[in-house]
Amino acid sequence: MRDSILEVNNLQVSFDIGGRDAVAVDRLSFSLGHGRTLGIVGESGSGKSIASLAIMGLVPSPPGRISGGSIRFMGRELTGMPEHELRALRGKDISMIFQEPMTALNPIMRVGEQIEEVIVQHQKISAKDAQEKAMEMLEMVGIPAARSMEYPHQFSGGMKQRVVIAMALACRSEEHTSEL
Repeated sequence: MRDSILEVNNLQVSFDIGGRDAVAVDRLSFSLGHGRTLGIVGESGSGKSIASLAIMGLVPSPPGRISGGSIRFMGRELTGMPEHELRALRGKDISMIFQEPMTALNPIMRVGEQIEEVIVQHQKISAKDAQEKAMEMLEMVGIPAARSMEYPHQFSGGMKQRVVIAMALACRSEEHTSEL
């Protein structure tokens, strides 16, 4: 589809378990259009997280691998894309908000620093501007900017999730961020 931002066709993800292939995702296909929202639902263990990790190029290899299918993001094939190219897309163009925010937050870094790190990695911006933008992102998700100096353990589970959302939004262009 020309209007799709993400196209997943017959995705198959397998894991080598004791010399045998175990299929974790079997022929998953969907298309996501610009400005649309897609929810992937299923029972625990049905492959939702593995499919998402595959889209991001984060399936742990070994033992996992994309064993079939295609993942196209904005017309570019992601399967087989070199790691340095995937790294440039992650965070800036495509992000994943993990269900358990503590897996995405560093417990020994202040939350503001973690958001700033993502901004600096993907944008040509000064440290001072990154700090200001990080505080704006926290405010955008309903967390007072002053809390940027606190550590993840000082936040409730829901607030940690909002910090991770702020991190995902931090690299969006100004025009897209203002639409939220």
